[in-house]
Amino acid sequence: MRAKRIGSLMLCLVLAAALAACGPQTPGTADPGTSQSASDPAPAQGVVPGLSAENFPRVDGSTANLPLLAKVYSEVCGVPMEEAETKVAVSGGTGAVWRNMMYGGADLLLVYEAPENIKEEMAQDASLKLDITPLGRDGLVFLVNAANPVENLTREQLIDIYTGKITDWGQVGGTPGPIAAFQRNEESGSQTLFMKLLMEDRTPMDPPTQLRPAAMGALIDGVAQYDGSGGAIGYSVYYYAQLMYANPDLKLLSVDGVQPTAETIGSGAYPLLNDFYVVIRSGEPEGSPARLLRDWLLSDTAAAAMKAEQYIPIQK
Repeated sequence: MRAKRIGSLMLCLVLAAALAACGPQTPGTADPGTSQSASDPAPAQGVVPGLSAENFPRVDGSTANLPLLAKVYSEVCGVPMEEAETKVAVSGGTGAVWRNMMYGGADLLLVYEAPENIKEEMAQDASLKLDITPLGRDGLVFLVNAANPVENLTREQLIDIYTGKITDWGQVGGTPGPIAAFQRNEESGSQTLFMKLLMEDRTPMDPPTQLRPAAMGALIDGVAQYDGSGGAIGYSVYYYAQLMYANPDLKLLSVDGVQPTAETIGSGAYPLLNDFYVVIRSGEPEGSPARLLRDWLLSDTAAAAMKAEQYIPIQK
Protein backbone atom coordinates (compact mmCIF):
# COMPACT_ATOMS: atom_id res chain seq x y z
CA MET A 1 0.00 0.00 0.00
CA ARG A 2 2.83 2.44 0.91
CA ALA A 3 4.62 1.70 -2.37
CA LYS A 4 1.44 2.48 -4.31
CA ARG A 5 0.93 5.74 -2.43
CA ILE A 6 4.54 6.82 -2.86
CA GLY A 7 4.21 6.10 -6.57
CA SER A 8 1.23 8.43 -6.71
CA LEU A 9 3.12 11.10 -4.83
CA MET A 10 6.12 10.90 -7.15
CA LEU A 11 3.78 11.21 -10.12
CA CYS A 12 2.76 14.56 -8.66
CA LEU A 13 6.35 15.73 -9.13
CA VAL A 14 6.10 14.96 -12.82
CA LEU A 15 2.77 16.75 -13.08
CA ALA A 16 3.83 19.81 -11.06
CA ALA A 17 5.04 21.78 -14.06
CA ALA A 18 1.88 21.04 -16.01
CA LEU A 19 -0.27 22.10 -13.08
CA ALA A 20 1.70 25.32 -12.69
CA ALA A 21 1.14 26.11 -16.37
CA CYS A 22 -2.58 26.29 -15.70
CA GLY A 23 -1.94 29.25 -13.36
CA PRO A 24 -2.49 29.28 -9.59
CA GLN A 25 -5.94 29.97 -8.26
CA THR A 26 -6.42 32.71 -5.72
CA PRO A 27 -6.92 31.09 -2.30
CA GLY A 28 -10.56 30.94 -1.40
CA THR A 29 -11.87 31.04 -4.98
CA ALA A 30 -13.27 28.28 -7.13
CA ASP A 31 -13.24 27.64 -10.86
CA PRO A 32 -15.95 29.48 -12.82
CA GLY A 33 -19.12 27.46 -13.09
CA THR A 34 -18.40 25.32 -10.02
CA SER A 35 -20.05 27.43 -7.33
CA GLN A 36 -21.98 25.42 -4.79
CA SER A 37 -25.76 25.54 -4.95
CA ALA A 38 -28.13 25.01 -2.06
CA SER A 39 -28.81 21.47 -3.24
CA ASP A 40 -25.13 20.50 -3.48
CA PRO A 41 -23.63 18.45 -0.65
CA ALA A 42 -21.63 20.42 1.89
CA PRO A 43 -17.86 20.31 1.41
CA ALA A 44 -15.87 17.91 3.57
CA GLN A 45 -14.89 19.41 6.92
CA GLY A 46 -11.41 19.00 8.35
CA VAL A 47 -9.78 19.87 11.65
CA VAL A 48 -9.05 23.61 11.29
CA PRO A 49 -12.06 25.94 11.67
CA GLY A 50 -12.17 28.40 8.81
CA LEU A 51 -9.95 26.33 6.53
CA SER A 52 -11.07 23.95 3.78
CA ALA A 53 -10.25 22.90 0.24
CA GLU A 54 -11.89 26.11 -1.02
CA ASN A 55 -9.39 28.42 0.72
CA PHE A 56 -6.46 26.07 1.30
CA PRO A 57 -3.27 28.12 0.98
CA ARG A 58 -0.66 27.59 -1.72
CA VAL A 59 1.74 25.14 -0.09
CA ASP A 60 5.13 24.01 -1.36
CA GLY A 61 7.82 21.85 0.17
CA SER A 62 10.94 19.73 -0.10
CA THR A 63 10.66 16.40 -1.91
CA ALA A 64 11.02 14.42 1.32
CA ASN A 65 8.01 16.31 2.72
CA LEU A 66 5.66 15.39 -0.12
CA PRO A 67 3.87 12.66 1.89
CA LEU A 68 3.50 15.16 4.74
CA LEU A 69 1.91 17.68 2.38
CA ALA A 70 -0.62 15.04 1.38
CA LYS A 71 -1.30 14.12 5.02
CA VAL A 72 -1.86 17.76 5.94
CA TYR A 73 -4.27 18.28 3.03
CA SER A 74 -6.12 15.09 3.97
CA GLU A 75 -6.51 16.11 7.62
CA VAL A 76 -7.38 19.75 7.02
CA CYS A 77 -9.73 19.25 4.08
CA GLY A 78 -11.34 16.06 5.37
CA VAL A 79 -10.58 13.94 2.30
CA PRO A 80 -9.01 10.46 1.93
CA MET A 81 -5.24 10.26 1.49
CA GLU A 82 -5.67 8.84 -2.02
CA GLU A 83 -7.47 12.03 -3.04
CA ALA A 84 -5.08 14.29 -1.13
CA GLU A 85 -2.12 12.80 -2.99
CA THR A 86 -3.56 14.10 -6.26
CA LYS A 87 -3.94 17.63 -4.86
CA VAL A 88 -0.36 18.34 -3.76
CA ALA A 89 2.91 18.84 -5.61
CA VAL A 90 6.30 20.43 -5.00
CA SER A 91 8.08 22.88 -7.26
CA GLY A 92 11.46 21.14 -7.37
CA GLY A 93 14.53 20.97 -5.16
CA THR A 94 14.76 22.71 -1.81
CA GLY A 95 16.34 25.81 -3.36
CA ALA A 96 13.46 26.16 -5.82
CA VAL A 97 10.95 25.84 -2.97
CA TRP A 98 12.50 28.73 -1.02
CA ARG A 99 12.59 30.83 -4.19
CA ASN A 100 8.91 30.06 -4.72
CA MET A 101 8.19 31.72 -1.37
CA MET A 102 10.58 34.61 -2.12
CA TYR A 103 8.84 35.48 -5.38
CA GLY A 104 5.26 35.09 -4.23
CA GLY A 105 4.43 31.64 -5.58
CA ALA A 106 3.66 30.01 -2.23
CA ASP A 107 1.96 31.00 1.02
CA LEU A 108 3.43 28.29 3.28
CA LEU A 109 6.41 25.94 3.08
CA LEU A 110 7.20 22.58 4.66
CA VAL A 111 10.86 22.65 3.85
CA TYR A 112 14.41 21.66 4.75
CA GLU A 113 17.11 24.23 5.42
CA ALA A 114 17.77 26.78 2.70
CA PRO A 115 21.05 26.47 0.75
CA GLU A 116 23.64 29.15 1.53
CA ASN A 117 23.21 30.91 -1.82
CA ILE A 118 19.44 31.14 -1.21
CA LYS A 119 20.04 32.56 2.27
CA GLU A 120 22.24 35.21 0.68
CA GLU A 121 19.52 36.06 -1.86
CA MET A 122 16.91 36.35 0.88
CA ALA A 123 19.19 38.55 3.00
CA GLN A 124 19.46 41.03 0.11
CA ASP A 125 15.69 41.53 0.02
CA ALA A 126 14.92 43.88 2.89
CA SER A 127 11.18 43.51 2.32
CA LEU A 128 11.21 39.72 2.78
CA LYS A 129 10.29 38.82 6.36
CA LEU A 130 9.62 35.18 7.14
CA ASP A 131 8.49 33.27 10.20
CA ILE A 132 10.59 30.09 10.15
CA THR A 133 9.60 27.57 12.82
CA PRO A 134 11.13 24.11 13.41
CA LEU A 135 8.48 21.45 12.78
CA GLY A 136 10.23 18.07 12.50
CA ARG A 137 13.61 16.40 12.65
CA ASP A 138 15.51 14.32 10.12
CA GLY A 139 19.00 12.96 9.71
CA LEU A 140 21.65 13.03 6.99
CA VAL A 141 22.32 9.37 6.16
CA PHE A 142 24.97 7.65 4.07
CA LEU A 143 24.14 4.82 1.68
CA VAL A 144 26.15 1.99 0.18
CA ASN A 145 25.33 -1.13 -1.79
CA ALA A 146 23.83 -3.84 0.42
CA ALA A 147 26.67 -6.19 -0.57
CA ASN A 148 29.33 -3.80 0.75
CA PRO A 149 30.76 -5.33 3.97
CA VAL A 150 31.32 -1.91 5.58
CA GLU A 151 28.67 -1.22 8.23
CA ASN A 152 30.00 1.88 9.99
CA LEU A 153 32.06 4.95 9.19
CA THR A 154 33.19 7.70 11.52
CA ARG A 155 32.61 11.32 10.68
CA GLU A 156 36.34 11.70 10.18
CA GLN A 157 36.37 8.83 7.67
CA LEU A 158 33.44 10.34 5.79
CA ILE A 159 35.21 13.70 5.62
CA ASP A 160 38.36 11.99 4.35
CA ILE A 161 36.37 10.15 1.67
CA TYR A 162 34.72 13.34 0.46
CA THR A 163 37.97 15.35 0.49
CA GLY A 164 39.84 12.61 -1.39
CA LYS A 165 42.13 11.49 1.42
CA ILE A 166 40.51 8.04 1.53
CA THR A 167 39.98 6.59 -1.94
CA ASP A 168 39.78 2.82 -1.42
CA TRP A 169 37.32 0.73 0.58
CA GLY A 170 40.24 -1.29 1.92
CA GLN A 171 41.28 1.76 3.94
CA VAL A 172 38.05 1.59 5.99
CA GLY A 173 37.81 -2.18 6.47
CA GLY A 174 36.00 -3.03 3.25
CA THR A 175 36.85 -5.06 0.18
CA PRO A 176 39.70 -3.31 -1.63
CA GLY A 177 38.46 -1.25 -4.55
CA PRO A 178 37.98 2.41 -5.50
CA ILE A 179 35.34 4.49 -3.72
CA ALA A 180 32.88 6.36 -5.99
CA ALA A 181 31.58 9.19 -3.80
CA PHE A 182 28.29 10.60 -5.09
CA GLN A 183 27.20 14.18 -4.27
CA ARG A 184 24.17 16.37 -5.00
CA ASN A 185 23.88 19.80 -6.59
CA GLU A 186 24.38 22.81 -4.33
CA GLU A 187 20.69 23.77 -4.14
CA SER A 188 19.44 20.38 -2.96
CA GLY A 189 18.39 19.98 0.64
CA SER A 190 20.63 16.97 1.20
CA GLN A 191 23.68 18.85 -0.16
CA THR A 192 22.93 21.73 2.21
CA LEU A 193 22.86 19.32 5.16
CA PHE A 194 25.99 17.53 3.91
CA MET A 195 27.92 20.80 3.90
CA LYS A 196 26.50 22.01 7.21
CA LEU A 197 26.54 18.83 9.29
CA LEU A 198 29.59 17.00 7.94
CA MET A 199 31.91 19.16 5.88
CA GLU A 200 31.46 22.43 7.82
CA ASP A 201 34.33 24.65 6.59
CA ARG A 202 35.94 21.95 4.43
CA THR A 203 35.65 21.82 0.65
CA PRO A 204 34.63 18.47 -0.84
CA MET A 205 36.34 17.20 -3.94
CA ASP A 206 34.60 18.02 -7.21
CA PRO A 207 32.96 14.82 -8.48
CA PRO A 208 32.52 13.81 -12.12
CA THR A 209 29.17 14.82 -13.58
CA GLN A 210 27.83 11.26 -13.42
CA LEU A 211 28.44 11.25 -9.66
CA ARG A 212 26.38 14.43 -9.11
CA PRO A 213 22.80 13.56 -10.15
CA ALA A 214 20.15 16.25 -10.14
CA ALA A 215 17.47 14.23 -8.33
CA MET A 216 17.58 12.47 -4.97
CA GLY A 217 16.08 9.29 -6.43
CA ALA A 218 18.73 9.29 -9.16
CA LEU A 219 21.46 9.39 -6.51
CA ILE A 220 19.95 6.45 -4.65
CA ASP A 221 19.60 4.39 -7.81
CA GLY A 222 23.07 5.44 -8.95
CA VAL A 223 24.69 4.27 -5.72
CA ALA A 224 22.80 0.97 -5.88
CA GLN A 225 23.72 0.24 -9.51
CA TYR A 226 27.12 1.91 -9.91
CA ASP A 227 29.53 -0.13 -12.03
CA GLY A 228 28.12 -3.41 -10.69
CA SER A 229 30.87 -3.34 -8.07
CA GLY A 230 29.08 -2.01 -5.01
CA GLY A 231 31.84 0.58 -4.72
CA ALA A 232 29.70 3.71 -4.45
CA ILE A 233 28.61 5.82 -1.49
CA GLY A 234 26.08 8.64 -1.36
CA TYR A 235 23.79 10.47 1.04
CA SER A 236 20.21 11.54 1.50
CA VAL A 237 17.84 12.34 4.34
CA TYR A 238 16.55 9.47 6.44
CA TYR A 239 12.86 9.82 5.59
CA TYR A 240 13.42 9.79 1.85
CA ALA A 241 16.04 7.03 1.79
CA GLN A 242 14.43 4.69 4.30
CA LEU A 243 10.70 5.26 3.90
CA MET A 244 9.88 7.12 0.71
CA TYR A 245 12.29 5.77 -1.89
CA ALA A 246 13.57 2.65 -0.21
CA ASN A 247 15.86 0.61 -2.48
CA PRO A 248 16.43 -3.02 -1.38
CA ASP A 249 19.88 -3.00 -2.96
CA LEU A 250 21.09 -0.36 -0.50
CA LYS A 251 21.77 -0.12 3.21
CA LEU A 252 22.27 2.81 5.55
CA LEU A 253 25.60 3.05 7.34
CA SER A 254 26.03 3.70 11.03
CA VAL A 255 27.92 6.90 11.76
CA ASP A 256 30.21 6.93 14.79
CA GLY A 257 28.66 3.61 15.77
CA VAL A 258 25.02 4.85 15.76
CA GLN A 259 22.56 3.41 13.25
CA PRO A 260 20.08 5.95 11.83
CA THR A 261 16.56 4.99 12.92
CA ALA A 262 13.45 6.89 13.93
CA GLU A 263 14.42 6.24 17.56
CA THR A 264 18.03 7.48 17.33
CA ILE A 265 17.00 10.52 15.30
CA GLY A 266 14.16 11.35 17.67
CA SER A 267 16.34 10.96 20.76
CA GLY A 268 19.26 12.89 19.31
CA ALA A 269 21.65 9.93 19.56
CA TYR A 270 22.38 9.90 15.83
CA PRO A 271 25.12 12.48 15.19
CA LEU A 272 24.00 14.12 11.90
CA LEU A 273 20.65 15.78 12.67
CA ASN A 274 18.79 18.82 11.42
CA ASP A 275 15.28 20.23 11.65
CA PHE A 276 12.85 20.91 8.84
CA TYR A 277 10.53 23.88 9.03
CA VAL A 278 7.14 25.42 8.49
CA VAL A 279 7.49 28.86 6.91
CA ILE A 280 5.05 31.72 6.33
CA ARG A 281 5.51 35.42 5.68
CA SER A 282 5.72 37.45 8.88
CA GLY A 283 3.04 39.81 7.58
CA GLU A 284 0.37 37.12 7.18
CA PRO A 285 -2.77 38.54 8.86
CA GLU A 286 -4.35 36.81 11.82
CA GLY A 287 -6.97 34.43 10.49
CA SER A 288 -5.44 34.15 7.01
CA PRO A 289 -5.41 30.61 5.56
CA ALA A 290 -1.61 30.42 5.74
CA ARG A 291 -1.48 31.50 9.39
CA LEU A 292 -4.37 29.22 10.35
CA LEU A 293 -2.55 26.27 8.77
CA ARG A 294 0.80 27.21 10.32
CA ASP A 295 -0.74 27.43 13.79
CA TRP A 296 -2.42 24.06 13.37
CA LEU A 297 0.84 22.48 12.20
CA LEU A 298 2.37 23.45 15.55
CA SER A 299 -0.39 21.69 17.50
CA ASP A 300 -0.39 18.29 19.17
CA THR A 301 -3.02 17.13 16.67
CA ALA A 302 -0.68 17.87 13.79
CA ALA A 303 2.21 16.15 15.59
CA ALA A 304 0.08 13.00 15.79
CA ALA A 305 -0.67 13.26 12.05
CA MET A 306 3.06 13.58 11.37
CA LYS A 307 3.80 10.48 13.42
CA ALA A 308 1.14 8.59 11.47
CA GLU A 309 3.23 9.22 8.33
CA GLN A 310 6.40 8.24 10.26
CA TYR A 311 7.81 11.76 10.44
CA ILE A 312 9.54 12.81 13.66
CA PRO A 313 7.95 15.95 15.13
CA ILE A 314 9.99 18.35 17.22
CA GLN A 315 9.65 17.46 20.89
CA LYS A 316 7.88 20.23 22.77
